[in-house]
Amino acid sequence: MFEAIQRTDRADLRRLARIFIGAGNNPAALLCLDHFFSSPLKLQNLPLAEVHSSLSLYLDYIRLLNQFWRDESLAEDSNHQRLFGFQALGENRYLVPKHTLLHEKLTGRSGPGKKSMDGYRCGYDELRRGIIKLVSSRIRDRTEIQNNACCDVHGFSPCLRLLVQKKCNPPGGKGSCTFHHIQLKQLTADWYHSRLRLILLQFQILDLARSRDWHISKYVLVR
Repeated sequence: MFEAIQRTDRADLRRLARIFIGAGNNPAALLCLDHFFSSPLKLQNLPLAEVHSSLSLYLDYIRLLNQFWRDESLAEDSNHQRLFGFQALGENRYLVPKHTLLHEKLTGRSGPGKKSMDGYRCGYDELRRGIIKLVSSRIRDRTEIQNNACCDVHGFSPCLRLLVQKKCNPPGGKGSCTFHHIQLKQLTADWYHSRLRLILLQFQILDLARSRDWHISKYVLVR
């Protein structure tokens, strides 16, 4: 897994994430998915089945983040401890090592904890709040990125130029077409149902991510 992360091997990260999800190893699955979704999905002109597979994986990612958001256990060998690498010092005291994302989050705001040579020492409440804020921002920021990736392909709508003129030449030379290139014979009931499933999947993602931006929901709804 760490070799795949170091190589930024997205195919391997995707494969490993599914294996870890099936094995119930949530920290490892979340680590793989967090690196996999660190950049926007490239969905332009992909078959709808591939798009659905990618967005389904993103839904799994948000589900895992929500599990960590709700989980209150910070005990030794808990999912939180395995993911964030902090040390339980006893009596509800914890050490968050330097050069970690959680350390950056905790030391970037005022709190009762104390910096030390080996990291940041704090109590249960402060550590729990830091984790909640980190996970919440991850859900919000990553969902906005992935939703924009879907918006950029116009809801997987077919390219009317290609359908009518048999060729696509975007006006003004403004780059490649962002509509879905599909032949007329492919516009079947199965294609329509696949596109509908994608739109419903986006609603699931936005709902699970607690995204209540009306402009986003309205855009998904009308397309």
